[in-house]
Amino acid sequence: MEMDKNDLQKYFNEAEGEIGKDLKIDGFRKGKVPKDLLKKHTDPNNIRELALQLALRESLDETIAKEKLDTLDVGNLEIKENNANNLIYKVQLVLFPDFTMPEFSKIKTEKNKISVEQKEIDDTIEAVRASRAKLIDKDEPAQTGDRIEVDFEVKLNGAVIEGGISKNHPLIIGGKNFMPGFEEQLVGMKKNEEKFFSLKAPADYFQKSIAGKELDFTIRVIDIKSVQLPELNDNFVLNLGKFKNLEELSANIKEGIRQEKEMKEQQRVRLEILSNIIKMSDIKTPEIMTERQLEEMMSGLDNDLHNSGMELGPYLAHIGKTQEELKKGWRNDAEKQVKMTLILHKIIKDKKFTVSADELEQTLNLTIQSAMLRGGIEKPKDLDIERMRSNIASKIINEKAFAFLETNCVA
Repeated sequence: MEMDKNDLQKYFNEAEGEIGKDLKIDGFRKGKVPKDLLKKHTDPNNIRELALQLALRESLDETIAKEKLDTLDVGNLEIKENNANNLIYKVQLVLFPDFTMPEFSKIKTEKNKISVEQKEIDDTIEAVRASRAKLIDKDEPAQTGDRIEVDFEVKLNGAVIEGGISKNHPLIIGGKNFMPGFEEQLVGMKKNEEKFFSLKAPADYFQKSIAGKELDFTIRVIDIKSVQLPELNDNFVLNLGKFKNLEELSANIKEGIRQEKEMKEQQRVRLEILSNIIKMSDIKTPEIMTERQLEEMMSGLDNDLHNSGMELGPYLAHIGKTQEELKKGWRNDAEKQVKMTLILHKIIKDKKFTVSADELEQTLNLTIQSAMLRGGIEKPKDLDIERMRSNIASKIINEKAFAFLETNCVA
């Protein structure tokens, strides 16, 4: 990029105007200081620095728009010449890769029908009862139905598996929220007792890396409490707030389960469509996007560990892996997620989907109201509105791309 004196003067004028907005001089209103006085009361280096920033940003934006470049990243800025008469600089642009999208008529995904069983409603009601149960300290050995807290560690061939450490982990014995056989091992254990045992993970276990394999567990019981459930009657329902009787509560729960299932089925369908497009396309993932995705995944692990009372460094040391080794194992998943992002980007670009100001502001206002109703936010000024606006715009436009895919690819 090259600019001469005439080009640069525009940015100097802009810089003076920006700085002048906040300058206060006796006898003049804020932002109304004459240029000759502004120059006397302002460090010229500040004007030059801001002018350079404006020149770099605006000239590059104009060029990208003029050349219709689909830019993913800007980097490696190199200023070749910078004086009052000339500004010459060089940058490297990373562009979104172009690829051929398969015919959507060849991509068909079946959508499953959604139903809600009475047992699901009953189980949810029991979970509501459990959430309002009285917990009573217990010195006797743990039994089915007790709420306990445990520290546990899980190893495969002597090495701790990913996510295989937890501290003060709460669970209800018999809740069947762990690997089959795990909760049965806790029955009869006392506070501060430690136990070692092995279990074979089911062949269809969701964590594929350990499915069907023999795992070694170390467990220490930290706390034991007996659970006293409230009686299930209309009085219990009334204490929940907005329900008149058990029938009304059951109907509300049924609708909630239905909506959750609909959402999960929608997510499954969308992932299946995107996965099929990936199989039928020649998408090349830019390394910069893969690395960013891997960093996000590492940050997510760090947050999860922190919420569990652990830190990333000690965790990595314990499982005997480095961040780079973890990332290597995640690379295929990261590349798949990047490819999905690229597919949505291409659909949005090809179909020219946009977000109108009305769509954006309406959703933003609803989001702000929801945040304030949930508590913790007293005034809209407490929120990062610009960041919210950007996130909402991305969500709206992605939903338009997904709606297009669902219309064309769901049988």
